Amino acid sequence: MGDRPSRIEVPDVVGMTGREAHALCRGLGLFLGYYNMDQQLPQSMVIAYQEPPPGAMAAPAAAVRIWTTSDPLPDDRRPQ
Repeated sequence: MGDRPSRIEVPDVVGMTGREAHALCRGLGLFLGYYNMDQQLPQSMVIAYQEPPPGAMAAPAAAVRIWTTSDPLPDDRRPQ
């Protein structure tokens, strides 16, 4: 039981498809969270932005939220 890490490094999923990112996150023990939970993640769309950023440390089973190329970016990421 002591083999589970207490923190997991968040991978860089920008540029991947939803299917690729889901498989990678699942393999690391993270969840992939699509920004619009009312819609199903388009498996073939390319990921344009993620939160937390690559390299951040997350708790096991934490969510990596993603936005695809066709989604509006979060307010703090929009060009001014």
